[in-house]
Amino acid sequence: MSIIPPVLSLIASLSIGVADTLPEFDTPRNCEAAMKAVGGSQIQTVQQCIADERSARAEIERQWGTFAASLRDRCIDETQVGGGPSYVDILECLRFGASAKPM
Repeated sequence: MSIIPPVLSLIASLSIGVADTLPEFDTPRNCEAAMKAVGGSQIQTVQQCIADERSARAEIERQWGTFAASLRDRCIDETQVGGGPSYVDILECLRFGASAKPM
């Protein structure tokens, strides 16, 4: 008996639903790191970053189901490229992707 079909089934089940939930980011740590990277150290700047990130996450949560799963996957994957993960970046990606017209 071959184990390939059960293994393929397991792999397929693991990849389905990746975009069903929004990832959890350590927003305070990410904001502090971002401010250090650009030379900012003002507490207000870090606090504003945290507020912006929390606001973006809340907006994403409200609209999450309205975006296609493929777009959600792509936007989440993009947070793994370059700097730290950001809900603001995900929200911008989702808005841009949702408004883009197919060619």
